[in-house]
Amino acid sequence: MNKFKYLSIAALLLIISACTPSQQAKLEPSSSQANAADTTNIEPLSKAVSGKVNRKGWEVNVTGVKYAGQKIQGKYSTYEAAEVWTVVSVTVKNTSSKRQREDNAWFSLSFSKLVDSKGNKYDSKEREYKYDVQLLSKPFSPGEARSVDFLFDTPKGIKADKFIIMDEKFESLPFKL
Repeated sequence: MNKFKYLSIAALLLIISACTPSQQAKLEPSSSQANAADTTNIEPLSKAVSGKVNRKGWEVNVTGVKYAGQKIQGKYSTYEAAEVWTVVSVTVKNTSSKRQREDNAWFSLSFSKLVDSKGNKYDSKEREYKYDVQLLSKPFSPGEARSVDFLFDTPKGIKADKFIIMDEKFESLPFKL
């Protein structure tokens, strides 16, 4: 129950921060800035992990990043960006010996962000599930892995630097891309 309380608080803070324009957005209103978030709290590069993190019976592995066009045809839907899609592929695996639900894990992928080489942050706009979506409501079996592509609507020509997820304490965990 505490997890839901913290999730509600985090969601409220995100809504408030999304409604408050950054100083950069006030100075340079453009279509690319409309997708970028405030860059004041970028984690130092030394804290970023490469590849995967395995703890508490779960493994999160960032398997790749690709730069796609304005339109992506997924398995279940067609996604259209305002500018272009930057796609980060992630695999989540149950490394324990028992069935467990992702919503009880040490991490949250719900508020994932992409940080480019200039420090601009972008929110995930879409997800392309690389597995049967009927598994969304089912626990992971021991050893089971599921992959998801996170789609970020970014300006053309950016260089993705980090993929950020939140841990159980709602602290940022950056993955080096």
